[in-house]
Amino acid sequence: MAHNGTVFEFGGGQKTASRGKVLIVPLVIKPPPPMQMLAQVDHICDDAISELLDAGALGEKVGRLAHTTRSGNYRRILAVSLGEGQRLEPHHVREAAARTAEWLIDEGLSAAGVWIDGLLACRVAEATREWAIGMALAGYRFDAHKRPDKKKPAKINMILRSREANRASRVQTQVRDGLRLAEAINYTRQLAQQPGNIIHPAALAAEARKLARQHKLKCTVIESPKLKQLGMNGLLSVGQGATHASRLIQLGYRGAPGSHHRTVLVGKALTFDTGGYSIKPSAGLAGLKFDKTGGCTVMGILKAAALLKLKCNITGLVAAAENMVSRDAYRPGDIIRMMNGKTVEVTNTDAEGRLVLADALTYAQKHCKPTSLIDIATLTGGVRVALGTFAAGIMSNNDELCGQLGECGRRTRERLWRLPLWDD
Repeated sequence: MAHNGTVFEFGGGQKTASRGKVLIVPLVIKPPPPMQMLAQVDHICDDAISELLDAGALGEKVGRLAHTTRSGNYRRILAVSLGEGQRLEPHHVREAAARTAEWLIDEGLSAAGVWIDGLLACRVAEATREWAIGMALAGYRFDAHKRPDKKKPAKINMILRSREANRASRVQTQVRDGLRLAEAINYTRQLAQQPGNIIHPAALAAEARKLARQHKLKCTVIESPKLKQLGMNGLLSVGQGATHASRLIQLGYRGAPGSHHRTVLVGKALTFDTGGYSIKPSAGLAGLKFDKTGGCTVMGILKAAALLKLKCNITGLVAAAENMVSRDAYRPGDIIRMMNGKTVEVTNTDAEGRLVLADALTYAQKHCKPTSLIDIATLTGGVRVALGTFAAGIMSNNDELCGQLGECGRRTRERLWRLPLWDD
């Protein structure tokens, strides 16, 4: 897809830097950095870091920046606070990196050095990976339909620096993996941000085919005649009032051919949701392009798996439809026979997500042989009311899987809060 902000590229091994560049020094502030480490970084920036620390310019807030100038190889020095060492978590490293990335972009710089010893000395495992992720995510801007902003650099080269000559090369794998993960996340963001006239079910299917070609994934797109044959009338009914008919997109990644384990991800992709005849209020209606975010996330996960060469098997199902108002649209009171044979009476056409997902989940169980089945959806605003922007809701009939996902959410700061899925 089109340009999406500032790209950060990382290299290492250079012992010197051209004049005029900036050296970035991330440091844990409490307890104070060891004298030996300070002496080593001060050696290449004329005691700038010690002076900034002595003046109390950083403080303990994560992401606080302090800037000064010198006359050596690095004309500008930017110290970055990682806060208190005992409380430092991966998301704090990403936050500090993001603040640094924003500063570099605002300054219009095209290159900088980053002193990685402060990252390697902190308690966060693979801190250089987290730093790379934070910078790459902060560089993202949705500017696909605008002229490029010439004041903001399209690319910034980051040079990894360390007191040990081979340290930079040793962390390159971490940095590479971080950038690949961020690439998949930014791909998901870019796809989700596209408006309904750009991304509709047919366009999303075309994007999935493109993704499959790029990353050697298996792709199948099931269109209306086959959906009808399969009895997927929930998915068809939701989209029957739209110009672009519903589609079920299937993507496959096989990174562990010898394993029988298969995770199936089902994503809701309402490329636009008017609410149908139970029409939504006009306030916030433009944001309903984001009702496809579950499906976009599934596509992003498949991209990440391929980029990172994960040793697992993943099938992604994206249930794509537009919920529109027209003479052909489904109505309150309609009765629909779903793929699993059950009938549903529609009392609210803005409850379209459960119709789309019911058919997709039935298809997953019948045709994809999952050992784990995970559904990702922007399904109900009630979860936002309950949890705000601090956590996503999770409902599960499997305590072990729910626990694993909860731990993954804790580690990545994509926190999940369990909600009941009782028979009541």
